[in-house]
Amino acid sequence: MTHSKIQPLHLSRNAIIYIRQSSVYQVHNNQESQRRQYALKHQAIKLGWAPEKVITIDEDLGLSGAHSEGRPGYQKLVSMVALRQVGIVFGIEVSRLARNCLDWYQLLELASTFNTLIADEDGLFNPSDFNDRLLLGLKGTLSEAELYQIRARLMRGRLHKAQRGDLELRLPIGYERDTQGKTCKTPDQSVQAAINYIFFLFQQKRSVRGVLNTLYEQKQELPYWKCLPGLGLSIDWHPASYDAIYHILYNPVYAGFYIYGKRKRLYHPESKKYVSEKIDPNAVEIVIPDHHEGYISAQTYQDNIRMIQNNCYFKPETDGAPREGAALLQGLVYCKRCGLKMRPCYTSKRYYYCCDRDHRRFGKGVCGWASALRVDAAVEDYMLKILNEGTVELSFMIMEQHQQEQKVTSQQWQKKLQRLEYESNLARRRYEAVDPDNRLVAGTLETEWNTKLASLKQAKEDYEKLGLQESRLKLSCEQVKEGIQMLSKQWGNANLETREKKEILRCLIERVFIDTQGKVLNVTVAWQGGTLTNHQVPKYLFTNLSLYHKIKELAHHHTDGDMASLLNQQGHLTVKGKPWTTRRVMDFRLSNGIASVFTKSSNLRVEAGYVTSSEAAECLGVSMGNIQKWAKHGILQGITRATKQSKLWIYLDEGIKKRLDGTAPYDGTLQTFKKLLKTTGMTPRELITWAKEQGHIIIRLRRGNNFCFYIQPNSFNAAIIDRSM
Repeated sequence: MTHSKIQPLHLSRNAIIYIRQSSVYQVHNNQESQRRQYALKHQAIKLGWAPEKVITIDEDLGLSGAHSEGRPGYQKLVSMVALRQVGIVFGIEVSRLARNCLDWYQLLELASTFNTLIADEDGLFNPSDFNDRLLLGLKGTLSEAELYQIRARLMRGRLHKAQRGDLELRLPIGYERDTQGKTCKTPDQSVQAAINYIFFLFQQKRSVRGVLNTLYEQKQELPYWKCLPGLGLSIDWHPASYDAIYHILYNPVYAGFYIYGKRKRLYHPESKKYVSEKIDPNAVEIVIPDHHEGYISAQTYQDNIRMIQNNCYFKPETDGAPREGAALLQGLVYCKRCGLKMRPCYTSKRYYYCCDRDHRRFGKGVCGWASALRVDAAVEDYMLKILNEGTVELSFMIMEQHQQEQKVTSQQWQKKLQRLEYESNLARRRYEAVDPDNRLVAGTLETEWNTKLASLKQAKEDYEKLGLQESRLKLSCEQVKEGIQMLSKQWGNANLETREKKEILRCLIERVFIDTQGKVLNVTVAWQGGTLTNHQVPKYLFTNLSLYHKIKELAHHHTDGDMASLLNQQGHLTVKGKPWTTRRVMDFRLSNGIASVFTKSSNLRVEAGYVTSSEAAECLGVSMGNIQKWAKHGILQGITRATKQSKLWIYLDEGIKKRLDGTAPYDGTLQTFKKLLKTTGMTPRELITWAKEQGHIIIRLRRGNNFCFYIQPNSFNAAIIDRSM
């Protein structure tokens, strides 16, 4: 039997029987389909091809026809058609040859060009004939649509099952399924303990690398899934790895979440392969919280994720994990000139912050650098100064106000949601009460009900975005104050580790910007909350941080000479290994901006009320001789500090200034020194001593062109001029 479309040219070529099944399961279990496809050989012989001219291509058994890549049999078929070796191609149906139009029309074009026929169970077609080409094209489109429908049905089924949380996904180590298919913790207590220990260590070390180092030092192993052929999965123990710890911390299943749709499968035409791509966590299709018992809470999981993301050092928007280096502001320092992050650099003698990214990448000059020790000291000083009880009380007051505002706002939202819910229920009742056959009214009421439901849903979403959940303070104000007092005492000691200091500073500081101008560093600190503070810091500092804090503490109560003696007694030496002297202490203070009680520089003087005798004389408008005389007689409180030139320091506050600068108002109760000296017969020193013992006040007033001393009694009476008092 010969078909009219079959020409002698076709019979002189080979007849190809192309056989394909989509999966290995079909190959083993759908034998009837294979028999039908192999039986096409007999049809080719009936149409006139010699048995030796009939070639069967079955290399693609178990392979999908979605794409031609990875199908050696199809590639062989196309090559033979292009070489004019094929007269006809047999397939049980078009879908066996290709299930996408790109491959199908490529085959049709080659068959039309090289005069090759195509046959299936429905008939025989000539691709060069317009009507046959149109029919084959329609069959190819239907075949592609059929593949889409098959996939769509499967995906909708999976999605519907996943929405209930019943779709079985691969479980991480530490979870199994019970006899009812529910997710539960593995009964192996050692596995549970190992996973709990990872989360515990992360709370302590606050970095994946820190957890890995701890497990390595303790020689701890972690559980892994092991696939045994024919036996399924079993638990095996191996040394900890960074990837294993990272995946445990990053996996939401350990927080009780059921998540479906974290990845999507895409076909890349360039690589001609299917690849799996991650989806933005905010765009995941299905997220079911509290689906099963978690190892950690959802809030702890979110905190861990934020911490892991912030530990990435090379991203400009993150700080990086606190490391072992001595630079306390590591990851927080940025260059004011270019805005890039400055990295800490360490040498044998010092460490500093350096902006050298372009230098390392392109060979350009270093943008800027700053002594890390000096910048850290300035920021520490300011942090400890502002972190006091007043700050805590103000913070708690603002926090309470914020909580009260949130409470009021939440109440308003609750009322709004109740109102919208009532309106929605009312619209539903009105719709249910109407006659279903009255579509004119029912349609309007149905639209109104849908509108109310949409408004209620939108309001609930807006309320959730505001995050007005009630929050409670875990610590009282007194507990925080006590902690701050301990922090101030322990900060300069060796009891507080560098890593702990870095964590504390990161809670208070958002960014630090540094710009170098000559020998001065302009440091701008952006504190958490938006406040900016500017500091000018000397560029060089050659000592360790604990000694810096030691000298700074001593400077509040001692002279430079006293500090030198104390430092030498305690065994402290300078950076060059020399003993301390008054000049070395003074130079150290001035170069590092350390304030002191007894220093000529008013900018570096601690506000303790003491000034030099020359400053006191200038303030009161008298000579230095009078200041020394008044200090000698006890009118002023003076302290002499031994230096190369003995220096008199005078205690002078606003009250003393008003009493002795001559501007105090005259009072009728005042008694002059001259009158009291004459009446009592006391010496000036005895009168001053007596007045101070009795609690009387010594005042200096201008009387005409002269100044006179007066005594203002605390309770004036006539007996004040009696010596017996």
